[in-house]
Formats: sequence, C-alpha cells, structure tokens
Amino acid sequence: MKQWFHFLFLTIFLCKANISCSQEPSQAPVQVKIVQEPSFIKPQEPFWVAFEFQIEEGWHLYWKNPGQVGMPISIKWQLPEGFSASALKWPYPERFETSELTGFGYAKEVKLLAQIMPPAHLEKDSSFELGAQVDWLVCSSTACQPDRAHLSLKVNSQFPFAEKKEQWQTSLQEFEKARQKIPCNDLGAVAKRSHGLIELQIPSDNQEMIQAQFFPEKQGELEDRISSQLAFSKDLPQTYLLQLKEITPLTTLKGVLVLEIKGGEKKAFEINCPIQGETDALSRVATAETIARPREKQQGEKQQGENGDAEFAGGLGLALALAFLGGLILNFMPCVLPIISLKIMSFVKMAGQKRSLTFKHGLWFSLGVLLSFWLLVAAIFILRSYGEVVGWGFQLQEPAFVVGLICLFFLFALSLFGIFEWGLIFSSWAGQAQVNSASQTKESFANSFFSGILATAVATPCTGPFLGSALGYALTLPALQALMVFTFLALGMCAPYLLLSAFPALLKFVPRPGPWMETFKQLTGFILLAAVVWLMWVFSAQTNSFSLICLITGLLCFSIGAWIYGRGGVPSVSKLKRVSAYALTLLALFIGVEVILLPRASWQAETSSSNSSSDWEEFSLERVAQLKALGQPFLIDFTAKWCLICQVNHLVLSSSEVQAKLDQLGVVKMKADWTKNDPMITKELSKFGRNSVPLYVIYGQNSEKEPTILPQVLTPEIVTSHLENAVGKIIKRNS
Repeated sequence: MKQWFHFLFLTIFLCKANISCSQEPSQAPVQVKIVQEPSFIKPQEPFWVAFEFQIEEGWHLYWKNPGQVGMPISIKWQLPEGFSASALKWPYPERFETSELTGFGYAKEVKLLAQIMPPAHLEKDSSFELGAQVDWLVCSSTACQPDRAHLSLKVNSQFPFAEKKEQWQTSLQEFEKARQKIPCNDLGAVAKRSHGLIELQIPSDNQEMIQAQFFPEKQGELEDRISSQLAFSKDLPQTYLLQLKEITPLTTLKGVLVLEIKGGEKKAFEINCPIQGETDALSRVATAETIARPREKQQGEKQQGENGDAEFAGGLGLALALAFLGGLILNFMPCVLPIISLKIMSFVKMAGQKRSLTFKHGLWFSLGVLLSFWLLVAAIFILRSYGEVVGWGFQLQEPAFVVGLICLFFLFALSLFGIFEWGLIFSSWAGQAQVNSASQTKESFANSFFSGILATAVATPCTGPFLGSALGYALTLPALQALMVFTFLALGMCAPYLLLSAFPALLKFVPRPGPWMETFKQLTGFILLAAVVWLMWVFSAQTNSFSLICLITGLLCFSIGAWIYGRGGVPSVSKLKRVSAYALTLLALFIGVEVILLPRASWQAETSSSNSSSDWEEFSLERVAQLKALGQPFLIDFTAKWCLICQVNHLVLSSSEVQAKLDQLGVVKMKADWTKNDPMITKELSKFGRNSVPLYVIYGQNSEKEPTILPQVLTPEIVTSHLENAVGKIIKRNS
C-alpha cells in the first residue's frame, strides 16, 4: 500500500499541473468569439460558423503558414456526438515585414469559417452546444504573446433569428464578405521551372493586374523574404509571369495567389499545380545555399571566436564527436549538481557488490538518459512539424514544468532530512536503502532508470562548450541523423556512470558505508534546496510575485503533509492511525496543489523583462535594424534565467573591466531573454545555427560584415579581446 501511496502522492500534482495548462490566460490584445450564420439546422445539412478575431492596432495574428516567424491559429473542436466540422476556411493573408523576417497573417480583424455537419437523426426543437479551444500567437513590432480561449456556441434546430431581422441580415452580409476572402480554385495557372526559378503563368482575363503575391502552403519551400515582381509575358498574350525562388526542390506548387486588380480590387486563388520542366541541379543548389541561409552564413560559412565553434567541415562525423564530448562536459555543469550528489550516494551503496549487479544499474541509468533524450528530440521535431517554434531546453520555458521540478526537489530534500521516508521505489535516489537482497530487485533497477530521466530533465537546459554548435547542426538534419547526434550526446552524459558501474574497482577509493553517510545525506538535502531556490527564481521571472507567494504556501502545505506522513505512516503505529495519516497527507497535498495552481491563468501572460541593469536594452528586431543602419556597434546577449551558465557569464559581462571596454568602444548592450518561450528569439538563435542559450553576438560598425560569436564560457579577457577585434578603437557616440 505504501508504494501505491507514493505513486499517488507524486501524480496528483502532475495531473493538476497538466490540467492547468488548458486554462484561459489573462487578457491579450485579441478578442475572439464564435458565431453562427443565420440558418435552419437540419439533419445532414451543413451550416456555417465563424471565429471572429478583433485585433488591436499594431498587432497581428498568423496564417496557416506563418512565414519566417510566428505560429498559426489553432482550433480544436469539442462537438456533441454525431456532429462533425469541416477543415477551416482561411481567408487570404497579408505580409508583415519585420527587419529581415517576413510573416503571413492578419491585422485588425479576421473571420475563420467552418461548416458544421449535424447528425442524420436530429430531434425537433433540440439545442446543442458547440465548443472549441482556440490558441494563437499575437505579435507586434516589439513583442509576441501566446494566448488561448475556450469558446462555446449554443445552436438550436429552430431558426433562432426570426425576432431580430436586422441583426441576422447584417450577419448574413458579414458571412458573405468573409466567404469572398476565401481563395477560389479556378484560375488555371501554369507553373514551369526556368533557370532555377519557378515561373507562374497567370491568365489575365483582360484585367490589368498591378500586383501579385504568392503565399506558399508550407514553411521552407519558397523564399519568403522577397516579394516577387509581376511582369507581362511577351510570348504568351494576356498572361502575366510571377517568378518564385525555391528553397527545397518541389514537384507541385501549392499555396494562395493574391492578385490586385487596377482599381484596388483583390482576388485570391488556390494554387495546386504540378511544376513543369526538369530541375536544374546546379541552380537548385545555389538557391538552397544562398536563399535558405541568412546573410551572416553566406560569407564563408564561418563562426568567429576563439572558442573554436564548429564549422562542420567534417559534417556528421564531427557533429557526433562534439555531441559526445559536450554530453560528457554536461556532468560538470552546475545544472546537474543535485543529481551528481544523489548518484554519489548510490555509488557508495554499490561499493563491494557484484560486478554484474553494479553494471546492470549503470545500464538502467544509461537507458533512462537515452530514452529521455530520444523523447525530447522527438517532441521538438513533432512540435516543429505543427508550426511550433521551440529550441533545446524548451521544457523549462513552461512554468508548469518548473513548478513540477520545484516540488519534486523539495520533497526529495525533506526526505533526505529525515522528515519522511520515500519507500523502496525511491530509496536509491535518496540514499536510504540498506545494501541487502531487497535492494537487488526490479524496483531497485527502476530507481536507476528514473534517476537517469531526472538527470536529463535538469541537465538539458545547460549547453557547455562544443554542444551549442552540435545541437544547432543536428536540428537541421533529417530525423534519423539528428537522432544519431542526440544519441551520442546522451552516451557522453552517461559515460562516466556506465564506466564506474562496469569497473567496480574504480570505486575502491569511495569510503565504506557508515555514520558519515547521514551527514552527507543531509548535505545533499541542502544542495537540493539550493536547486529549489534557483528554480523559484526562474518561476518568479516567468510569472509574477503572487504566483511565487502561492508556490511558497503550497510547499508549506507539502511539508506539513510530509511531516504527518513521516510520523503516522510507519508500520509501527496502528492501522487506524496509518489510514488517518494517509488521509491527512493527501488532504495537505491536495490543498498545496490547489494553492500553487490558483494563479495558473496568469502563468502564460507576458511579463516584463528584468535586465540585470538599466543600461541593457530589451532585444527587438526593429532596434537591431536601426543600429545596423546607423553603423552602431552592439552586443546581443541571448540568455535565460534557467541557464546557470548564463548567470555565471553575467558576472563576467557586468565586471568593471568589461563594462569599461563596452563604454570605451560605444557598444550598445542588448539582452534577449529566452526564459519564457519567445518565437522571435528562437528564430534569431536558429539564424546563428543555435537552438539553445547562451549565445553572445557582437556586430561592428559594418553591418555587412559577419558578426562575431563569443564562446559559451566567458572570461573578461575573452570578451574584451573579441570586442577589440570586432569593433576596433572608435570614438564613443550616441545612437
């Protein structure tokens, strides 16, 4: 019963935290509602509904292909039994140019249409409720904010608009206007390949076209940054030509073509036609190399910096080697210090045991690490396939995940202090089991397996030397090759533990179990509490002070529950007292979870960035473009609160030596805070071949010159020398 209780004790919080992610966040600059087109609802006869978005001035939402930045609107239906919904009917989008990035979406307002099909058997005068969860990302020129709404619409089989004739006539007109913005599919365009470009032939129908824009259906197929020019065909009468640049070789051209006719009228058409002509291999390669990659990567494909950032001339082989070495270095990062302390306890327990047994523990630990890395990389690729913009360590950008780690580490610490006993299933983690036959069961191997999972969870946000470039390169590879890189990363991380378990003689210098273990166990508890403090700081940066207060109060309830369980949940007391202790513990746990999740609706709300000092500007693409145009040198610090290496490097950047050099050279300091998920920052990281932080980029006076990439581990000497090389000695000036 005790093991079942432990399982329930942990999973209650995880379930509640998962539920909290589906709650509606605080108000965003978007208002959305679902409305029905006035009509009778009859069996097996579809009717129209619309999602109406009202968008504040200066903000915009994203189309199904968001372009180079952003995430599309997502709608998940909750329909009554027998009802079904058609695919969304997307109006044609418009372009949003932000610095060097192009997005596709909507401003001011937009209506997404869908048809609802009632079941064959529909009772007369019956009413139904249509539900939907709507997720979106709304962006301005300086910020992006994710948001969510849970909508419902009551429909009736009767005509519900008879008494409001003027309103339903207006509604009919609005629906008709919305349908007119849905692309048609009868243009008859032809696509041909010519000189490495796709030439779209557009029949004019005796109408004078002044502009044409093509929006590809999927990301990464065509060059988005360039608005192609419309030209009249000399060889084909009454035909216009639109040239498009491929990023990847295509056989079919799919997307939406928006034509502006003289007089201001716009018409949109669905394009789905095969591309005629053979692919010019040389032109294709040139297009893929020069268009798909950012300007900074085109001039020699080099990353500057004495850290030796990988140029990957060795391709996949070099990436595998760097991944293994980077994974090995992860064991020395501060992120994994709590887990290292727990593993030392387990090695002390294994001293003197059979070689076969210790090796099995090492294999199970390694399997936990490998499986965790595989699941993380699979999650990244799946999320990206659905248009999500994520990078390495994305799990710590979610407040719910951070809260889960805080609660887990806090309960571990209480157990190590002797407040309560975890029981057999967590005994090896906490270092409390005796070395006997009972610890050699399947449950003890499960302990090693789950410790590998926990080690991966806290280690992945860290990217030490050699690792950043390997990760960035891996996420550009096909799925199978990327999986190989991450497998080598996992093997590098678990190699020391596997080596020690395979050769128990290496443990001969480890002290034998004794009274000293109790002192070391409690010391480990303080290390875990330090990790709790760090994670609470991260959580406060992601949310607000009220959420932090609720979290602390919830942990207090957890500690009360743990104390009750430790006093009354032991075999020495009567069954009645044990059952009472279990009940009171669950009650304390439940109250703690409810208190922690009380402000969960605000967890996804945008929070103001908190720079370490006032002279660090908040990162924005518009400011970057402005500084480039002015020829003003600037430094961008890509960082996150959950990145401990970043915090250590901040001490270097704030040192008097570095600050003096920055002031002397007139360098503008800019901070890109990635503590919470920010698609814009994720996109910028990918431009430099990175999918994680830290990243430090220096732009000199010449914006056309390739920027300088600093090492991931900084010293004052490294920073000042790179500043001198990148900027040179210039006169300080105001921007």
